[in-house]
Amino acid sequence: MTRCSFRAADRGINPGLFSSPLQAVNRISLRLHSASPMKLLWMPVAAIFVDVSAFSSCEGGCSRNESSENGSVPSRYTHTHPVTHSGSSVLISNGRAATNATDAPVPSLLANGLIKENKKHQELILDICSEKDNLKDELKKRTETEKQHLNIIRQLEMRVEDLQKEAKTLKDKLVSQDAAAKNAIQQLHKEMAFRTDQANKKCEEARQEKEAMVMKYVRGEKESLDLRKEKEILERKLRDANKDIEKHTNKIKQLSQEKARLHQLFESKENETTRMSRDIEKLKEEVNSYVIKVKWAQNKLKAEVDLHKETKDRLKEATAKLTQAKEEADQIRKNCQEIIKTYQESEEIKSNELDLKLRLTKGELEKQLQEKSDHLEVHHAKIKELEDVKRTFKEGMDELRTLRTKVKCLEDERLRTEDELSKYRELINRQKAEIHNLLEKVKTVDQLQEQHQRDEQEMNSWKEEVDSLNTLLSDFQKDIDGSRKRESELLVFTEKLTTKNAQLQSETNSLQMQLDKLTFMERESQNQLELVNQARDELANKLKKEDEFHRNKVQMLEMELASQQKSFADLNTKAGELKDELMTQKRKHAANLKDLTKQLQQARRKLDNLENGSCDKEVSSMGSRSSSSGSLNARSSNEDRSPENTGSSVIVDHFPEVDKTILIERIVRLQKAHARKNEKMEFMEDHIKQLVEEIRKKTKIIQSYILREEAGTLSSEASDFNKVHLSRRGGIMASLYTSHPADSGLTLELSLEINRKLQAVLEDTLLKNITLKDNLQTLGTEIERLIKQQHELEQRLKQT
Repeated sequence: MTRCSFRAADRGINPGLFSSPLQAVNRISLRLHSASPMKLLWMPVAAIFVDVSAFSSCEGGCSRNESSENGSVPSRYTHTHPVTHSGSSVLISNGRAATNATDAPVPSLLANGLIKENKKHQELILDICSEKDNLKDELKKRTETEKQHLNIIRQLEMRVEDLQKEAKTLKDKLVSQDAAAKNAIQQLHKEMAFRTDQANKKCEEARQEKEAMVMKYVRGEKESLDLRKEKEILERKLRDANKDIEKHTNKIKQLSQEKARLHQLFESKENETTRMSRDIEKLKEEVNSYVIKVKWAQNKLKAEVDLHKETKDRLKEATAKLTQAKEEADQIRKNCQEIIKTYQESEEIKSNELDLKLRLTKGELEKQLQEKSDHLEVHHAKIKELEDVKRTFKEGMDELRTLRTKVKCLEDERLRTEDELSKYRELINRQKAEIHNLLEKVKTVDQLQEQHQRDEQEMNSWKEEVDSLNTLLSDFQKDIDGSRKRESELLVFTEKLTTKNAQLQSETNSLQMQLDKLTFMERESQNQLELVNQARDELANKLKKEDEFHRNKVQMLEMELASQQKSFADLNTKAGELKDELMTQKRKHAANLKDLTKQLQQARRKLDNLENGSCDKEVSSMGSRSSSSGSLNARSSNEDRSPENTGSSVIVDHFPEVDKTILIERIVRLQKAHARKNEKMEFMEDHIKQLVEEIRKKTKIIQSYILREEAGTLSSEASDFNKVHLSRRGGIMASLYTSHPADSGLTLELSLEINRKLQAVLEDTLLKNITLKDNLQTLGTEIERLIKQQHELEQRLKQT
C-alpha cells in the first residue's frame, strides 16, 4: 500500500491524486516548470513533505535518516529496498544505487548526473531569487526614499515659492520705503532751502536796517558833533561876553571912582544942596550894594564856568568813550557781517554737499555758534558799556540842564541888575540934569556938563554894546533851545536804536532756534535714513543668503535626484539582466527536466519489461522502483521546491534555523527603522508646519506694523498741496508749516505746547522704530535657527 502526503502552500496540489511518488515528482516538476519566474520569486514560504511509509509488496524495511549522504541537497526520508532481479541485488539509498547486476546501473548513473545538475541549477536559481528579492527590497526602499525626497522637494519648492513671494513683497516694501525716504529727504531739502532763503532774506533785511540805523546814528553823531561845535562857539562867545562884562564892570568902577572924586569936588559946593547930597549918598550906597551883588554874581559865574569846564572834560571823556564804543560796535558789525557771510557760504555748501560733509559742517556750525555766542556776549558787554556811557551822558546832560537853569537864573539876575542899572542910570541922568542945573549956576558946571555929555556918550555906547550883547544872548538861547531839541531827538533816536537792536537780537535768537530745530530734524532724518538703509541692507543680505541657500539646496536635491535616477536606471538594467539570466536558467532547467523525464520513461519501460518476468522479481523490482523513485522524488521535489523557499526554507536540514532568524531579524530591523523614519518624518512635518505658521504670524505682525507706522512717512503730494493751501489761508497750522508766524493767535505758550506734543509723537515713533528693529532682529535669528534645523534634518536624512 502506498501512502503519499504532500504539503505545498499556495500550490494547490492534492496528495490523494497520485498513486506513486514518481507520479507526484513528475507532476510537481511539471507544475514548477509551468510556473512563471515572477511567481517563483514571490512564492511564499512552503513546505512539501513526501512520506513514503510502505508499499504493500515491500519485502524490505524502511529506515528513516534525518541526514542524507549529500549535504547540499537535504531529504526528509531515505529508503533502502533490496531488489532481486536475475540473481542480483540492487540497494538504492538516498538516490544512489549500489548494484551487483549489469542491467540496472545505467539509469541510476544518469539519474545521479541529472540530480547533480538539477541541484546546481536549483542553487543558481536560489541565488538569483535571493538577489532578486534583495534588489526588490532595495527598489522598494529606493522608491520609498524617492517618494520621501519628492515630498521634501515639493515642500521645499513650496517654501522657496513662499520665501520668494515674501522676498518680492519685502523688495517692494523696501522700494516703497526708499521712495518715501527719498521724497522725505527731497521735502526736507526743499524746506531747508526755503527756510535758508527766508533766513538769508531776513538777515539781509536786518543788515540793511542795521546799515540804515548805523547811517542814522552816524548822522545823529555828526549833528551832535556840529551841535557841540556850535556849543563851543557859543561858550566862547559867552566867555567873550563875560570878558566884556568884566571890562564894563571895571569901567563902572572907574566911573564910580570918578563919581566919588566928583562928589569930593562937589562937597564944598553941596552945602546948599544937602538933600541932593544925601540922595547921592543913598544912591552910592545902593550902587555899592549892587556892585557887591555883581561881584557875587561874578564869583558864581566863575564857579559855574569851572563846573562847566569839568562837565566839558566829562563830555570829552564821554565822547572818547562813545568813539571807542562806536569803533568796537563797527568791529562787532564787521565781525557779524563776516560771520553772516561765512554762515551763508557754509549754508550754501551745506545745501550743495549735505550728504558728504554734514558732520564737518555740524562741527563748524557748532564752532561758529560758539564764536557767535562769544561775539554776542562781547556785544552785550559793549551794549552794557554803551548803556553806562548813555547813563553818564544823561547825567552830564542833567548837569548841563542844571547849569543851563543856573545860567538862566544868572541871566535873569543880570537882566534885573541891568534893569536896575538902567533905573539907576535914569536916576543918575536925572541927578546929572539937576547937577547941570546946579552947574549952570556954577562956572564949573559947564565942565561937568561936558564931562557928563562924554559920559552919556559912553553910556550910549555901552547901551549899544549891552543891546548887542542881549541880542547875542537871545541868539545863544535860541541855539541852546535848538541843541536841546536835537538832543531830545537824539535821545529818541537812541531809544529807537536800542529797541531795534533788541528786536534784531530776538529775531536772531528765533532764527537760531529755528536753525537748531532744523539741524535736529536733519539729524533725526539722517538717523532714520541710516536705520532704514541698514534694515534694507540686512534684509537684502538675508534675502540673498536665503536665495543662495535655497538654490544650493535645490541643486543638491537635483544632484541627489540625478544620482538616484542613475542608480534606479542601473538597478533596472541589473533587474533586466537578472531576468534574462533567469529565463536562460529556466530554459536550461526545462531542457534538463525533459531529459530526466525521457530517461525516467526509459527506466519505466525497462522496469515494466522486468516486471513481466516473475512476481518475486516484480515485487522486488517494484520495491526497488519505489525506493529509487522515492529517492528521486525526494530529491527532485526538494530541488524543485528550493526556489520557493528563498525567504525561509522549511525543508533545509543543515541551515534552516540560521536563515530564518537572520531574515526575520533583518525584516524586524528594517521595519523598526522604517517606523522610526516615518515617526521622524511626521515629527519634522509637524515642526515645519508650526514654524511656517509662526513665520506667517510674524509676517502678518510686521505687515500690520509697517502699514500702521508708514502712513505718515509715505505721505503723498496731496498732503504737501494741503500744507501749501493751509499756509496760504493762514492760521496756526500755516504758521506751523511756514517759518514765519502767520497768525496773531499763535502765542509762545501755544507754540510751546504744540512743540511738546510733536516731541512726544516723535519719541513714540522712535520707540516704535526701535521695537520694529528688535522684532526684525528676532525674526532674523528665528530664520537662521529654522535654516540650521533644516540643514540638520537634511544631513540626518542623508545619513539615514
